[in-house]
Amino acid sequence: MLQQNISQSQQQILSVDQRQSLQILAFTNQELDEFLSEEYMQNPLLECRRDRQSEIVDSLEGHYENASSYRDHYIQWEDEDADRRGDIRAREPSPLREQIKGQLNIRSYTQQEWDLIDYLIECLDDRGFFPYEPAEIAGAYGCPEEMVRKCLSDLRKLEPAGVFSEDISECLLRQLETAGEEDDVLRSVIRDYLPDLLRGNLSTVTRALGISTAKCRSCIRKIAALNPRPLMNTQKEGTEYIVPDILARRENDKWVVTLNDSWMGEYKFNDYYIHMMQTASDPELREYFRGKLERARLIVNSVERRRSTIIRIVETILDEQADYFLNGKELRPMTMDKVAEELEISTSTVSRAVRNKYLQYRQPVLLRDLFSGAASEKTDASADVVRKRIGEIVREEDRARPLSDDRIAKILKEEGMRISRRTVAKYRQQMGIPDSRLRACL
Repeated sequence: MLQQNISQSQQQILSVDQRQSLQILAFTNQELDEFLSEEYMQNPLLECRRDRQSEIVDSLEGHYENASSYRDHYIQWEDEDADRRGDIRAREPSPLREQIKGQLNIRSYTQQEWDLIDYLIECLDDRGFFPYEPAEIAGAYGCPEEMVRKCLSDLRKLEPAGVFSEDISECLLRQLETAGEEDDVLRSVIRDYLPDLLRGNLSTVTRALGISTAKCRSCIRKIAALNPRPLMNTQKEGTEYIVPDILARRENDKWVVTLNDSWMGEYKFNDYYIHMMQTASDPELREYFRGKLERARLIVNSVERRRSTIIRIVETILDEQADYFLNGKELRPMTMDKVAEELEISTSTVSRAVRNKYLQYRQPVLLRDLFSGAASEKTDASADVVRKRIGEIVREEDRARPLSDDRIAKILKEEGMRISRRTVAKYRQQMGIPDSRLRACL
C-alpha cells in the first residue's frame, strides 16, 4: 500500500551575494586589503582614492635590477685592499652559505667545484642576484668557464626561488616556474615588457600583446606578489608585530571605536565608466559595464556593512568587559550568543565579525579571547576566574600532601563556585598542572 506524505520545512538558502558579504565580514583588515586590491585590478567600475596601480609599479621599480659588471664590482674590493684582491669578500656572519650549500650533495662535486661554489655565493649582491658573466668569474677565479656554468646551473635551481638570477626578469620567471604558473601572457610581460610596465606604459603592453587593461592589471598584481629580492628574508630575522584591526579609546566616559583601515584607501564607483555605460550604444558593452557596476556596488556596500557591524559588536564587548579594560579585573562571562541577542543579530554574524581580529585599547588583544561562558550553570564565575583560583589553590597547598581534584572542587564550592571534579581536572590539565600523585613526587 502506497502512502503519500506531505511535509513542510523551512530552509535558509544564502544567495551568492549574501555569501560574499559574509565572507567580507570575516576578513581581517589585511585579508580585506588583498581582496579589494584584486577586485580593483579586475573591475574598471571600482575606483580607489589611493592609487594602488601606481603603488605597485613604484614598488617594483625600486627593485629593478641595474646592469653592473664583475669588473666594476671587483675594483671596489681592489681599492679597499690591493694586496688581498684574491680573497673572498668579507660579509657579516650569516647562515647564507650553509643554507645554500645544505641543499647540494657534496659528493656530486670535486673539491675545486665545491670551493668555487663558496666563491660564487660570496659574489651574490644583497638582493641575491648574480649579474656577472661566467667568463669574467672564470678569469678572476682561475678555473674553466664550463665549471662556472655547471655550478651556476645547479645553484639557480635552489631555494629561495630566483637566487643567482642575472636580473629581476629572470628572477621573477624562475619563481613562476617553481610555482607552476603557466600564464603565457604573464611570462611575456615579465620577459619582454617589464621596463615598460615599470615606467607605467600600460598602453604599450596592452597593444603589443593584444590584451585588455584588466588583464594587464592582473599581471601587475601577480608580479607584485613575487619576490624581487630572493635574499630579502633569508639574512634577517625581525620581530613580528601585531597590527590591530580595531582601535578603541575612551572619551568622556564613552568608548570610541574605529577600524584601523585608513591605509587601504577609499573605494568608490568610477564616474568615467558609469558615464560610458550610460552612453554606450553597444548592448554587449552596456551589459558588461552593468555587471561590473553591480559587483562594485556589492563590494562597497558589504565593506560599509562590515565596518558598522564590527563597530557595534566591539562597542558591546567593551561595555560588557569595561572592568577588564579599565581596571585590569578578570573577564566577565560573555558568550557570542549574549552579544548577538543584545544586538538582535545572529551568533554566526558575531563569530565572523570577530574572526582572527585584534582590538587595541592599551595593548592588542584577540577578540575571540574576550569571550568565555560561565564555568558552569551553578556559578557566575568565568572559566578564566576558576582556572586562576585553581592555580592559586595548588600554589598554596601543602607540598607534602597535594590536594586531589575532588578536594579542590569542594574548596571552590565553599567559595561559591560549584564546579565538578571532572571540570577541575580539565582546567588543571589545560594549565599544565600535574595531578596530585605526580605533584607529590616533585
